[in-house]
Amino acid sequence: MMILSKLHLENFKKYSSYDIEFGEGLIGIIGKNGSGKSTIFEAILFALYGEARKRGNKDILRNAHATTKDIVVVELEFEFESVEYRVLREFRGKALSAHAKLYKNEELTTTGAKEVTSAIVNLTKMSKDAFMHTLFASQKELTSLSTLKNEDRKKMIRKLLGLEKIDFIEKELVEKSRELKREIGAFAEVLLSDEDVKAKQKQVKESQSIKEAQEKLVKTKTKELNDLRVKELELKTELEVFTKTKDAKQKLNSEIELIKNSIINQRKNQTKLSNELKELELKAKELQGLESVKTEYLELQNKLKSQEKLKEYHLKKDGLNKEQIQLREQYTKSKADIYALEKACEMYEQYIFDEKNLAQELSLRQDGIEVKHTIEQELQLEMAAEQRIIDDTNAKIQNIKNLGKGSECPTCTRPLLEEYENVINSLNLIVQGTHQKKINDYITQLKNVQGQKSILVEQKKEKDKEYQELINKINIIKSKQNDLHRAKEYFIVVEQKGRKNKDELKELEQYTYDEKLHLALQKNHDELTPKHKYLLSLETELKRVDTLNVELQNITKNIVELDSTCHSKEVEYKLINYDEVKHQAKTKEHDELQKSKETKASELKDVEVGIAKIEGEIKTVQNTLENNDKQLKKVQSKKDDLRDYEKIKTSLAEFKTKLNAKVAPRISAIASEMYSQITKGKYQHIEVSNDFDFFIYDDGKKYPIERYSGGEIDLANLVLRIAISKTLTELNGASSIGFLAFDEVFGSQDEARRMEILEAFHTIKEQYRQIFLISHEMDIKEMFELVVEL
Repeated sequence: MMILSKLHLENFKKYSSYDIEFGEGLIGIIGKNGSGKSTIFEAILFALYGEARKRGNKDILRNAHATTKDIVVVELEFEFESVEYRVLREFRGKALSAHAKLYKNEELTTTGAKEVTSAIVNLTKMSKDAFMHTLFASQKELTSLSTLKNEDRKKMIRKLLGLEKIDFIEKELVEKSRELKREIGAFAEVLLSDEDVKAKQKQVKESQSIKEAQEKLVKTKTKELNDLRVKELELKTELEVFTKTKDAKQKLNSEIELIKNSIINQRKNQTKLSNELKELELKAKELQGLESVKTEYLELQNKLKSQEKLKEYHLKKDGLNKEQIQLREQYTKSKADIYALEKACEMYEQYIFDEKNLAQELSLRQDGIEVKHTIEQELQLEMAAEQRIIDDTNAKIQNIKNLGKGSECPTCTRPLLEEYENVINSLNLIVQGTHQKKINDYITQLKNVQGQKSILVEQKKEKDKEYQELINKINIIKSKQNDLHRAKEYFIVVEQKGRKNKDELKELEQYTYDEKLHLALQKNHDELTPKHKYLLSLETELKRVDTLNVELQNITKNIVELDSTCHSKEVEYKLINYDEVKHQAKTKEHDELQKSKETKASELKDVEVGIAKIEGEIKTVQNTLENNDKQLKKVQSKKDDLRDYEKIKTSLAEFKTKLNAKVAPRISAIASEMYSQITKGKYQHIEVSNDFDFFIYDDGKKYPIERYSGGEIDLANLVLRIAISKTLTELNGASSIGFLAFDEVFGSQDEARRMEILEAFHTIKEQYRQIFLISHEMDIKEMFELVVEL
């Protein structure tokens, strides 16, 4: 027997942290809608099987206020067959990875999410769906037992009992059988008949005979072709000899022609070099007559270089003299500028002193203004406070006048009566004589302070203007001081430059430049330059004399060697024996043999193609026959499968018949016993047909359940649902379960029917150690032995 002991939740759905200890008896789980009542049993289901009632996104399990670092914890303690068990499941991290542990008498026996689920299934002998259908029931399930149409009710009960799986298997078997029959029929259309098989086997034999005849022809053709190839090889060898001899003779002839052409070219070069040497001999004599020109040209070049240097000194001296004139003017102007700027900056120290004094005066006046401003604000606050008191007092006076002499005193709260006029006069006197007088005094003080503040502000404005004018003068003098500093630096630069120029002019006085002499020398140089260039070209040409003599000797030597080589090649050419007529005859014979060989090869190819075609036809027919054999085997396999499916269908139908014959009477027996107990013997028997129609016996006669009152139907639905749970437990082979849970079974019933259902539960509670009723009805708390209020 299984009962629940304790449940601990952390960050599970709406529970940040929650602990509940289950007692025994009739237990009420009471709370308003949305308080998390159903979540308690979702957590129990999750603890046992690692899944919520409905599969979905794991993120919905985590509490909305929890972070990804917080662990989702569900821990359930339960008793099974007098042994204490504790199952702990956790979801960790952003991905909510699952972890689980199972303890037996506080000793760890199993770890891992899937492993713990398997251990629970083995222990309870129930899957998640079986556990949920056996132990949990809702108002919808109870009312559906009597209100649904026959077919829908049958489906619902079969689903609760897990029989819909058998229906599903039976449906699948029917579909599979139909599919196999269709496939067998389709195969019959494509399979070969016995006549077709015999015809194709005969075709294969005939093709094999034709193939063997063609293969013999291939051997004959191949021998003929090989003989031609041998003869072709012999002719090819002879032709190669002819070709090599011809190539050798043609090569020698080409080499002899090249050598002869080289000899002609070498002799032309020999003549050209001899003529060039004769011309150079004449130019050597001419060069001897021009030696004086070279000496005169070098002397003129040296003199021109001296004149260029003197001209450079002359131009530099003129430039320095002009620069000195400019520097004297800049020196005089810079000196005058420095004097004027020094005069303009004389008042700087006095202005700085005055600026400090003015700044102190401005600071003192600003402090005075701020003091007056503070006093002004304080007086305004005092006036506002007095005005609020006046307003409050006037409001009280008006309130008293509105209420009359029966109004309460504003200080002691007693009725005024005869003191009515005195109180009003007293309050008016307080307003006019005390608070208004203070306001008038504050107004007088405020005007005085504001007048003093205005005087200080005007004085500050005048001093601000005077201070700004002084600052402008100081800034102007600072600017002139910067100008003075730059002017003094420039004066020093001008003075240093003047001294440097004076020293350079003194050094240049020793040099004298004669422009006429320079021009005369330049004229002589220009006249002599063409002669000098011609002299240099002669010297360059005469440098080639030695090179030309060496080249002439080499060419003469090469001509002798080429004559000797040409003679040797001509002798070798005459010794080569080559017959052009025989060569052409062999070539013609080889071409005719090549054509004959190609003809034979083509004939052989045609025969081989024919054989390949026959082989393809044979293979195609054989493949068709083999494929037909394979399809026959598949058809036989499907026929075997169809026969097996039919056997299973028959067995399953027999099993369903036996199961229905057992289930309906068992539900009737359990429900009748409880219904008789609840109705105190008024109704002795509830009958459940094999189609799950319900009948209640009254005075020995059975009537449909719809005949009875709403309260009697509610009680009948309750005992039927409990009977279904017990029957499901027996079908699963599980031990007896010690608890049941009902979610909102009261629905929208009135108080009388709610009380009838509660009394029914009290009547049958001895059969279970725990019965949980989940409800939002707060006024039924007293009917429970134990209440968990959420």
